[in-house]
Amino acid sequence: MIPATRPAVSSTSVNPLAAIVQIDRAVKRFGETVALNELSLTISRGESHGLVGRNGAGKSTLVSVLTGLRTIDSGKFLVNGAAPPVLSDRNAWREIVSCVYQHRTLVPDLSVAENLYLGRYQGKQTISWRALNQKASAELDSWNMPILPNAKVRDLGVGEAQMVEIARALSQGSRFVILDEPTAQLIASEIDQLILRVNELRKRGVTFLFISHHLEEIPQVCDTVTVLRNGRDVLHGDAQKITTTRIVSAMVGDEATGIALTASEHVTRPPLSSDMPVVLDAQIKAAACKDTFHLTLRAGEVVGLAGHSGSGTRHLALTLAGHNPRWAGQIQLKGEKVPRTWNPSTAVRTGISLLPEDRIKTGLVGGLSIEDNITLPSLKTFSRRVLIDRKARRKFAEANRTDLGIACHSVTQAVSELSGGNQQKVLLGSALSPNPAILILLHPTAGVDIASKATILDIVERRRRQGLAVILVSDEPEELAFCDRVQVWVRGEKVAERSGMNEQELVAAMEGFTLPSETS
Repeated sequence: MIPATRPAVSSTSVNPLAAIVQIDRAVKRFGETVALNELSLTISRGESHGLVGRNGAGKSTLVSVLTGLRTIDSGKFLVNGAAPPVLSDRNAWREIVSCVYQHRTLVPDLSVAENLYLGRYQGKQTISWRALNQKASAELDSWNMPILPNAKVRDLGVGEAQMVEIARALSQGSRFVILDEPTAQLIASEIDQLILRVNELRKRGVTFLFISHHLEEIPQVCDTVTVLRNGRDVLHGDAQKITTTRIVSAMVGDEATGIALTASEHVTRPPLSSDMPVVLDAQIKAAACKDTFHLTLRAGEVVGLAGHSGSGTRHLALTLAGHNPRWAGQIQLKGEKVPRTWNPSTAVRTGISLLPEDRIKTGLVGGLSIEDNITLPSLKTFSRRVLIDRKARRKFAEANRTDLGIACHSVTQAVSELSGGNQQKVLLGSALSPNPAILILLHPTAGVDIASKATILDIVERRRRQGLAVILVSDEPEELAFCDRVQVWVRGEKVAERSGMNEQELVAAMEGFTLPSETS
């Protein structure tokens, strides 16, 4: 957490009459989904405006509207007191607003100077690299950013790269900068530098929209805070006066207060027997985490790893699945230590399967069939010396098609032709095909419809009743309700491990507030 000695930003410097953004009763729909629901918002010139809300609250849709990527369906949207440019006029939008996303958008193999002016070279003459570096150096110096213009971006720290992105936005003429989860990947010293830099730039007339899941940062860097829930502004006001308790309550909603998150909301699950064997005993020190990760997992148990981006939960899950070679400690599967040469193929052979978070990039092979994708991790099962038993493979795929409820005309159909929900079912079938002892799920129901969500969790529950142990990585209370107990991580530190947390307690813990009655 940010030290309390950091000076808070005074709200007296903000001129409420100089609005850079005015939104009144804005509505944005995607089919039947209402992403912005009569939202009203004012951002004053020179202020730092905090924006918080759970995933799905409407933050990303609002950013897409503010940056000219989408238009609202109804309502009023003014920029600098006038109608915004048309979406196709990207130069006009860049001169008004820029967004620095939590995931780096710089080209790593290019220099700082090249990234600052990428796409903005003028004329057809040969580029003068000396002049370009001089121009970049002057730009960086003007904003008090001590970064060498000829340095390769890949050699910069995360905090330095973020400063380059801000400098690029300012060099385009924009004086309204959106910072989307800017501290998610930063260490404490880099967070200090970012906050100092934001406050310095504000004194020079730069306006910020500061989006963060870490609520302790809001009063340190923001004048005003707005809380979104279901596309609405449910709370806004002075960031120095609104308490964290009020913010969390607004994010969650009164209807969720006090409802314990237990698996019984989704499935009828008997208490886990203490006689169930331990299938995993891990003590890991990973590069992305300050705390040592310890987990004892029994057959038939579901344990959640809860945390936002940068919490370390994803890194820990990938380490258990063999995707991170740099770790210390030990992992025991069914009482046997895993080899130091721990990699994904060894993990699968030993009994750990991973359902990745991005089914398109890292999960499925879109050009291959449903049958191919489901059976890829378990081809040895169908091998007869050098040949594959195609009949047995087809029978296995057909059985999985029925069991998983995949809507398709044939298991020979290409996965790329399926809907998102059916693709996710194929991905789950692929992860389950080696018959693992442990299944690691990374955000398993993200981007799928409600019916598919229920089906996916039901499939996992059926396998759990047969002894499958599950590790579920998520920041969604609805998913974490499926777990017997949950570990909550914030910036590489475990802040809670409990069962039966209600939604408000879970959200508060993930936002960085330690629960007073936690057990470790």
